[in-house]
Amino acid sequence: MKLSIILPIYNVEAYLEECVNSILMQSYRDYEIILVNDGSTDGSPKLCDDLAAKHDCIKVVHKKNGGSSDARNFGTAEATGEYVVYIDSDDFITSPDFLSKIAEKSKSGADLIFYKFTKYFHESKRMDTCRYSYASAICEKSYAGKIRKLVEADAFYGMAWIKAVKRSLIADNNIGFEVGLLGEDMEWNYHIIFHAKSMELIDESFLAYRQREGSVTSTYKLKNITDFIYILEKWSKRITEEVKDEELKFALYGSLAKYYSNLLVVYSRLKDPNKKSCKNRIKALVWLFKYSMSKRPKSEAKIYNLLGFNMTVWALQLLDKIKR
Repeated sequence: MKLSIILPIYNVEAYLEECVNSILMQSYRDYEIILVNDGSTDGSPKLCDDLAAKHDCIKVVHKKNGGSSDARNFGTAEATGEYVVYIDSDDFITSPDFLSKIAEKSKSGADLIFYKFTKYFHESKRMDTCRYSYASAICEKSYAGKIRKLVEADAFYGMAWIKAVKRSLIADNNIGFEVGLLGEDMEWNYHIIFHAKSMELIDESFLAYRQREGSVTSTYKLKNITDFIYILEKWSKRITEEVKDEELKFALYGSLAKYYSNLLVVYSRLKDPNKKSCKNRIKALVWLFKYSMSKRPKSEAKIYNLLGFNMTVWALQLLDKIKR
């Protein structure tokens, strides 16, 4: 069973070889690595070509810069494996058994195979401990039940790089990453969840998620807010109109409630005064809090119900100062 491993690459010369080597060290060998150079201006393009010259399993695509979503879409179009695995090229795999365990789970024919990640702090070279579990979801038999248990356990994450996806699911439903969107993984994930019918879960951490200063995920701008709102508005509407399974609908509302709590945190941290233009759209989504299932959205919902929007934002800002 062949796996297609797709790496979007943009100016990651310092980390790329570590990432690729962590794939080449896998005990499972039936895979292809697709390196998508997204218009890098450092030494990444040459490094990609050098790696491909040494290893027959590596294919390189060079393209103009279009962002991570565009690079992943290009890579997916080149894939030939039964399952697609996305890995960010500044991260790396922590176990040589990662792909073999995906292959083992794939025998069930599941549309999705979930696994976990661990934060890796680049400066101190410290590996964090994974803080969530799939145990309760694994015990559930139905697809909707698994989603519900993931949300309840605060283990429902949208990142593309913590799940292997059956390539036919992507191709048959024309699923891609929306180019130019911040939070594209979250938006893509709901497409995947909508069309899938089955999933397997591996309750182990295999990906080291590199935390470094100046990365895209460590800074906020107004577009983070507007794109976040767009995703919540779009998917709350689609869930309401299209999901017939009541358990799945409830679970997906619960996942959006967690994202809504995250949106309030991002709003509270953004310094741009123009963020006030988004206030009414954010307030219109507060109904999602009714479906809170995990700790953070439940806590924020209580504060919001007691104090309202402005004081909730103030309380989140205060909490940030205390944590520092």
